[in-house]
Amino acid sequence: MDRQSHSPATSSITERGSQTYHNRVGAYGYTPEAKRGRYVALRFKLLLALAILLMLAGIGVSLLTPVQMGQAQDDLTMTPSPTPDLSLVDLNADSIKRATVFIMQTYESRGEPVISCVGSGTLISEDGLILTNAHVALPSETCRSDTLVISVTTRLDEPPIPTYTAEVVDSSRGLDLAVLRITGYMDGRVIEPGSLQLPFVELGDSSALGLDDTITVMGYPQFGDEPVTATRGTIRGLTAEARAGDRAWLRTGAVIPGTMSGGGAYDRDGKLIGIPTTAPGTSSECRVIQDTNGDGRADDNDHCVPVGGFITAIRPSRLARGLFRAATLGVQQGENSTPAFSAVLAGPATFTNLFFTTRINEAGVPTNVVGSVPAGIESLYLFFDYDNMVDGMVYELRVTVDDVPDATYSLPPVTWSGGERGTWYIGSANTPWRNGRYDFRLFIESREVGSASINVGIGPSADPYFSDIVFGLLDTAGSLVGTNYVLPEGSAVQARFNYHNMTPETQWAYIWYFDGVELPGSRQSETWLAERGEQGTHMITVTADFLPGSYRLELYINNALSARADFVVAGGAEINNAVIFSDFRFTTEQLDGIPTGPIRTEFAEGIEQLVVFFNWRLLAPGTMWTRRWTIDGEVVFEVTEPWADSDTGEDFFLSLDSLDTLPDATYGVEISIANVTQAAVSAKVGLGQLRAETFQSAAGIIMAGRITDAETGIGIPGAMFIVLDAEYSIEDFFWDQSMVAGVSVADSEGYFRVPDLLERGTYDSPILYSILVRAAGYYPLSADGIIVVDDTASPVEINVEMTPQ
Repeated sequence: MDRQSHSPATSSITERGSQTYHNRVGAYGYTPEAKRGRYVALRFKLLLALAILLMLAGIGVSLLTPVQMGQAQDDLTMTPSPTPDLSLVDLNADSIKRATVFIMQTYESRGEPVISCVGSGTLISEDGLILTNAHVALPSETCRSDTLVISVTTRLDEPPIPTYTAEVVDSSRGLDLAVLRITGYMDGRVIEPGSLQLPFVELGDSSALGLDDTITVMGYPQFGDEPVTATRGTIRGLTAEARAGDRAWLRTGAVIPGTMSGGGAYDRDGKLIGIPTTAPGTSSECRVIQDTNGDGRADDNDHCVPVGGFITAIRPSRLARGLFRAATLGVQQGENSTPAFSAVLAGPATFTNLFFTTRINEAGVPTNVVGSVPAGIESLYLFFDYDNMVDGMVYELRVTVDDVPDATYSLPPVTWSGGERGTWYIGSANTPWRNGRYDFRLFIESREVGSASINVGIGPSADPYFSDIVFGLLDTAGSLVGTNYVLPEGSAVQARFNYHNMTPETQWAYIWYFDGVELPGSRQSETWLAERGEQGTHMITVTADFLPGSYRLELYINNALSARADFVVAGGAEINNAVIFSDFRFTTEQLDGIPTGPIRTEFAEGIEQLVVFFNWRLLAPGTMWTRRWTIDGEVVFEVTEPWADSDTGEDFFLSLDSLDTLPDATYGVEISIANVTQAAVSAKVGLGQLRAETFQSAAGIIMAGRITDAETGIGIPGAMFIVLDAEYSIEDFFWDQSMVAGVSVADSEGYFRVPDLLERGTYDSPILYSILVRAAGYYPLSADGIIVVDDTASPVEINVEMTPQ
């Protein structure tokens, strides 16, 4: 069999049309951006018309009856390419590119489609789920939209073709992530759920990546007028951020244009491990690409499409896992018993009280405060308080080392995800910090709002310091119990902390705060006593009416902040612990906030909704709380927001809805405050676990190629390409559907692509596939023994020449 290098494709309908309109665009004397915009707009309209015409024309596909098989022919060529030196991302590059889509937010103006915003995305299921950035898909002030257009790649050397429309399934503006679902064709036809068979990729394990690991990024580098592009780079840093942990962002040196925002970053196994992300472009980061005001010119008076700058930050795929699983399972958050907390912003957004720490405990509390650090550290965090923020705002951290900008420790403009007010941190963990002076500058919407500096590489210090504050209550024996960061209402609170290098007569002090205001009489200044020694643990007590709310303790040495920690007072005391939530009840129905269905923890399959009710006590309005829905132990929804109900009450409810029925699984509800879990309950539906085949695998290879007339070289529309299951040969086959692994029908130019993924074998145990090719008016073809092993390149390219009868 001859090897050929032609890339398989499934469609080339627009090849001539694209070239024609490209030449027309070239006739206009506009800027390159304006020419590109007119090209995109005209191609958009042309392809829409073509789609309608093709539908009306009804290109026919002949389903042939069996005829004698086995005629010897040498016209079948195949190009599998075992390449042991390449990684799976190389072997599957074509499939990954075909799973990469170009997304356009559009609206209609004067009967013409106008492109307002663009970006890339990735198909993560064969039935049309797409993962992308929220700002790429959600309407905004700069991105007016009434239709989401999805363009797909059919030929790898050509621009994508507008083919589908989509809707947003779920999104997070703060994380800047969204999952879309393809719901229709460009001509308005509705796509029935489950009817698509599209190339897709699997989400990988972003937590397994390390510094200097190689990644491959896929996306569209321009405005849909160039083919999908791959660029490579390495992981240069790991940026930590509050609530998302030490791997909130992956930092790379790959060259990634702004229009690739929302695309995919892949590890060596070809798994999707991240989403390249840049904040929505500002007015200086946009391009005019079409005439939107109808004056016949594309200029500064027309809509400017935001593109953002070059991308260096990648959101790990683990942060999108919940969105993906919920969309795949067809579940969504339902009604809650109170509306979202609404607060009036009192002024401009601010970042205040900046300080550095080298350690954060499991509750997200800084364990120390540092002004300089020794050489060799690998973790450093900047803490600050924030107020008047809104999720989706753009913030940025710029870091210089010895006055030289350093992208490794900086964070480019990204969207805010922390809500209105609270405490935040950003930094880097498991990343070497070289010696030098570091200057940190924070920005909100391009406005500098705070700065701090620290020296790295200072020798060991003998200065005194405090660390590791915890809070609790005293039991009858005088021991500190219930030590965490959520305490019950009471009249006294104890704080325990460690001290280091303390010497007699050292001046130290502590201050207690309630909701940001100093507690009357709580400020105390003391001289360190010699009998305590230089190292050890000390405890202090403050007596006051500790009402429900948020509190803070600050420790000072010689008038400099040395340690700080926050805690929440809520609930009543039971065995020295705070009990806030109680009496959890699961049901399937509610009416006006009252459970009306059966109360139980096990439900029959086929229910459409699951509702959980609970009571609460002594929880101050405005206190931050986190609620999670889990399915078989995996978080699918997580919301952190201020408590918006009264401080005590009954029958607060949360609900989970389904598009059809809830799948069999164990459903859990977790509630935490100050990163401390306060309640965790669960209920079973049906079998109590998801079925094994719930989530699709993208592992395997695809067969693709072209079927042509042996005499003319012209593609044969409607030719049928059949792949048999590996356990059957041509001789075994008797036209039973259960024996077929995959089928594809050639397009108008003879290109085909079998949508089903075929299992790989190994060198020791290869898998052999058999194929049949049939077309009306041509002699049929067949072949056994197409070998697929673990490093066979995908797609396996098979080009077929058929002889007319």
